[in-house]
Amino acid sequence: MGVQVTKSVGELAKRLSSGSLEPTMRRVSKYLVSSAVRKINGNIPPENAPLTQEVKQGNKTLRDNGQLMASIAPQSGKDWAAAQTNKKQAKILQEGGTVTAKGKSLAIPASYQTRLLMRKYNAQKPRELIEAMKADGYNVFRLKKEGGGSTNILLAKKKRGEPFALFILKKSVKIPARPYLYLDEADEKFVTNEIRKSVREILKGDSKK
Repeated sequence: MGVQVTKSVGELAKRLSSGSLEPTMRRVSKYLVSSAVRKINGNIPPENAPLTQEVKQGNKTLRDNGQLMASIAPQSGKDWAAAQTNKKQAKILQEGGTVTAKGKSLAIPASYQTRLLMRKYNAQKPRELIEAMKADGYNVFRLKKEGGGSTNILLAKKKRGEPFALFILKKSVKIPARPYLYLDEADEKFVTNEIRKSVREILKGDSKK
């Protein structure tokens, strides 16, 4: 589900000629996009969990393949401006929440090696990777507990190779809130100044008519 930040000046726009603030709203919407990118580049807390840092090979929050930032787009109308993204994970990254497995469990990459393998086999989902690895001669299995039973760790092993952790299986994962689409003090100041400047120019122009 998507998420957006919006600034509306409907009442003010009603007192001006129709569409007179539309160019301003377009500028504001582009600014809101740049503001969201600024916030993300500022490394929004909390920091990534150790496993996430290992898989990503870095500690930058909300940044991995660049898709989230690239998806944030400007939207505007006669009296409103917005920056929004319709990325599937956008809302939970903004607001936080719990992701629960629709099937038996969620498969969480166990290390950076898993990510490299997903790239190697062009796998978008854990199941695709497992099937591709099996077809390539890997044995994929759960780590056994002492005394019997299975752990929540999925291992992979190629013939004559050492087994390694491929995925960690969980019923659910809690995602912390890291808001990146909102108006901070600097945003409010910029937007207010832009609108005031435009209103003065519009009213000045009307007075000369």
